Amino acid sequence: MRNIKGLLIPILFIFISSCKTTQKTSISEVGKPLFTVDSIAVYPDEFIYAYEKSNRNKGEVEPIEDYLDLYINFKLKVTEAKAEGLDTTKAYLNELNGYLEEIKKPYLTTEKVNKELVKEAYDRLQQEINASHILIRVDKEAKADDTLKAFQKISEIKEKYESGESFEALARQYSEDPSAQSNNGLLGWFTAFQMVYPFESAAFETAPGEISPIIRTQFGYHIVKVNDKRETLGRIKIAHIMKRFPPQATKEDSLQAEKEIEKIYTELQSGGNWFSLATKESEDLNTKDNGGSLPWFGAGNLPPSLETVAFELEEKGDISQPVKSPYGWHILKLEDKRGVGSLESMQESLSRRVQRDQRSDLKEVEVIKKLKQENNFNKNVEAYSLLKEKEELSIENFKKKELEMRLFSISGKKYSINDFLNKYDSTKEFNAELEQYEKSSLIQYEENNLEIKYPEYRLLRQEYKDGLLLFEIMNQKIWSKIGQDSLALKKFYEENKGQYKSNKQMKVARIIFSDTSAIKPFKNPIKGAYFPLTQELEYDLSKKLNTQLKINDSIDQKYYISLKIPKNIKESDSLKLFGDLNQTFSNKEVVNLTYSDENKIYLQLLSEANELLAQYNKSIESASTDIIDVTEDSKWKNKNQDEYFKSVTQKGMIELNYSLESFPSKQKSYEEARADVMEDYQKHLEEKWLNQLKEKYEVSVNETVLNKIKTEIEE
Repeated sequence: MRNIKGLLIPILFIFISSCKTTQKTSISEVGKPLFTVDSIAVYPDEFIYAYEKSNRNKGEVEPIEDYLDLYINFKLKVTEAKAEGLDTTKAYLNELNGYLEEIKKPYLTTEKVNKELVKEAYDRLQQEINASHILIRVDKEAKADDTLKAFQKISEIKEKYESGESFEALARQYSEDPSAQSNNGLLGWFTAFQMVYPFESAAFETAPGEISPIIRTQFGYHIVKVNDKRETLGRIKIAHIMKRFPPQATKEDSLQAEKEIEKIYTELQSGGNWFSLATKESEDLNTKDNGGSLPWFGAGNLPPSLETVAFELEEKGDISQPVKSPYGWHILKLEDKRGVGSLESMQESLSRRVQRDQRSDLKEVEVIKKLKQENNFNKNVEAYSLLKEKEELSIENFKKKELEMRLFSISGKKYSINDFLNKYDSTKEFNAELEQYEKSSLIQYEENNLEIKYPEYRLLRQEYKDGLLLFEIMNQKIWSKIGQDSLALKKFYEENKGQYKSNKQMKVARIIFSDTSAIKPFKNPIKGAYFPLTQELEYDLSKKLNTQLKINDSIDQKYYISLKIPKNIKESDSLKLFGDLNQTFSNKEVVNLTYSDENKIYLQLLSEANELLAQYNKSIESASTDIIDVTEDSKWKNKNQDEYFKSVTQKGMIELNYSLESFPSKQKSYEEARADVMEDYQKHLEEKWLNQLKEKYEVSVNETVLNKIKTEIEE
């Protein structure tokens, strides 16, 4: 029965992200418990949390009294589990701690920031930006004077632009990005993760046609001008055939390469094989042997001329006209295209990219700053100075009073010099170690106080604790007995045998008609089960049957045949007929054979209500045959075998329903009823056990508190 746990735990996890139930203020202020099970008290906030979640899951509002009975039963079982010490076992505690590590993540500031960064990156990936920039270089470890000079220089350039000078001209004149001389500072199209994070953010936060504030990256100071924004083109995979020209190509070099690529293009247009031409003619030595195939790329990864043409290709296999790049002439072939993908499908990969990216480090600084503000971080300047004065940072080098000195406090909790020295790694830089100790202390303090900071987290923790205990006690008291005691199950079946009968069943054919004028031939199934696939055909003994019938025989399809033959048919004619049938059909059955005085043979193909029937009759939208249970509320309840009735579908088509065969209710064997027997036996054992628990533990409900809850929920 351990598989039950596999169902329980994922269900618990489903609601982690939506667990933030808002408690009504006046209810949460009720200081008295709603009910007690012996000395264990259950307060209104816990009950309302569980009640509202149950209603959300069921999609309906359950009467409070009914749910209260269920919740009391739940708590009785949990109380028994604790009485038996199940909450102290190593297995329980290990499993619980694993789940608690997961459920606290959405509440941790660090996790929230990571989630925000993933969402920000995903949103940015939906857009591409065309931008230019001006760079004034300054090393990130530069002296203050050098940094100031660089900042003043970029500020003066910004003022010149704001006074009306051309951004492109300013980029050519002042930018210290070497490429600015040839591209006027133009960077082309890019999206998230293609620029350093501060630069990326400046670009995404600036409107088209505007310039950003001055920003600093590891390269220096920048001004970013956003030229345009567009919906992302996604990613694309192409192959190319290339004819190179030298880096300093003359006009003649370019014309010669163009002439050669035009010749290849003409061959392709005439049906030439792409792979063969690529391997033979392409001058890209890295790709020619695999048909010119290039890796996946997005905006900004190819020269602009190639990128524009590549993204204009629409269908797989489309080939471009020759296009020129700084390196030569190319013909492009589209191999595949794909969009960005959903946030859910990209969550894991984006999270990894965010963690590796500079944005994660920059955001961590903000996180620590926020935690210091929220938790009243208070630094003892005297203690910090003392640490910096010491030549050797070892416990032996401090007096007892100095070791006890408060280094800092978090929400009034003291962290001493001694605490820091116990964590200090003397092989590492002092300031970095001190900063790391502050950070780890803040994060640990936050984790330890989540239940105070987030009441909904406290309730969710309790839910997991009780949920795992419920599983363990139910497994011991109920599920294991059901799975192991087959004799008790069989005895329970024999004592309640009359409850385990099958429903009446019916074999039903359903045919939906798109053309109601064609219904008549289908109203009376042949032999009570078959419908006409073809018109009745006079069989010509002088011709092959497959030339007389227009059918597509398939080994997967079975054809049913109706024959009308002369009473005194010649043996040779009979042999010819059945030989022809065997040769024509790989899977057949003669289901209707009649004799007549007429000296002619008539043949008709039949089918059950299935896809074959719909395939051969244009007037039929769909056809199927099913065995159904006839329940109390079934439309077939009072129908007999060989009856039919009409109905109208939602699309306004006529549906004919036939009762082909009826199967009466019958007694189920133990094996047939086993699943139902196990369910009923579990209910029987559970009810018996609950009665014992109610005798063992005293349950007391505070009616005053219950009435307050009912009143406020109804409001």
